[in-house]
Amino acid sequence: MKPQVKSFFVFCIKLIVTLVPAYFVYTNIVNAPDWDIGDLYRLFSWGSVLPFVIALACLAISNFTACLQWKLLLEKQGVHLKYGHLLKLYYVGLFFNNFMPGNVGGDVKKIYDIRMQGGQDSVGAGLTATFFDRLYGLFFVTLFALGMGVLFFMHDEAQRAFMWPSVWIFMGFCMMFACLCSRRLGRLCNRMMSKFLPQKIHCRLDHMFNRFQYFRSVKLWVQISLLSMVTQSLRIFVHYFCGAAVGVDLSISWYFYYIPLVAIVSALPISIGGFGPREFLAQSLFAKAGVASLESVVIQLLAYFVSLVLSLFGAFVFLLGGKPEQTADKA
Repeated sequence: MKPQVKSFFVFCIKLIVTLVPAYFVYTNIVNAPDWDIGDLYRLFSWGSVLPFVIALACLAISNFTACLQWKLLLEKQGVHLKYGHLLKLYYVGLFFNNFMPGNVGGDVKKIYDIRMQGGQDSVGAGLTATFFDRLYGLFFVTLFALGMGVLFFMHDEAQRAFMWPSVWIFMGFCMMFACLCSRRLGRLCNRMMSKFLPQKIHCRLDHMFNRFQYFRSVKLWVQISLLSMVTQSLRIFVHYFCGAAVGVDLSISWYFYYIPLVAIVSALPISIGGFGPREFLAQSLFAKAGVASLESVVIQLLAYFVSLVLSLFGAFVFLLGGKPEQTADKA
């Protein structure tokens, strides 16, 4: 199959995955009793401004801590760039994430930018740091969901079932980190993959596995754990304050329980920008907490809008360009 035909075929599949759930979300809203388009406008008032501003502040602070985590992972591999410069690259990546499948387009852009800043040898460092950064963030939100489940929802039969996806995802992440950071398990995985993957791809993965050994540091794991805890907590609070902006009176524990599942589905490269599956899952989950379909969808769209507003700084940096900054040291 030609690459152009394959790309078009993949795009069509993602378009279907985006539109089909979006259609069901729309029908669930318009089929609600006494539905009227005015209901959407009545969600917002002057009282919505303050929660929206707080949501913006939460996401902005989380971007600073997330960029610091990315910087630590890069430095552990010998790529040293000033924090201010990395923050610009991070915001450019955020801007691209808003429009690319599975929110991974921005990650590709960040890896490319690290390559341009640090030279060819920095490609592996940028790929490893960005991949690990994304995985660890998803791991931590899953940990939040499990913690909330044990504390508040374990004895609720209607909610207990939602703990199982988090349990399996958490175990999967633990196994993945063990394979990535353990030399023995890493070599075993490499030998198994060499039997199925082409030699060229296997060599690249082997090089990537070797780079993960830079992260075998207790100090680093403590640092990124604290940063991830702050970053992911703030990003869940973004949804909480978006809910407050549209008048949803719901305990923060529900957000810490549901939003991690929504975030993981959004991160999968199966739809365009995460649209469709994200709103459908959020609508289904928050309905269990008594939130109406319209409000649950608007919370997700408003959280996306918050992200889009902040990422406009990345668009400005991207359009303005700038002189590449060379690394002080490269691995």
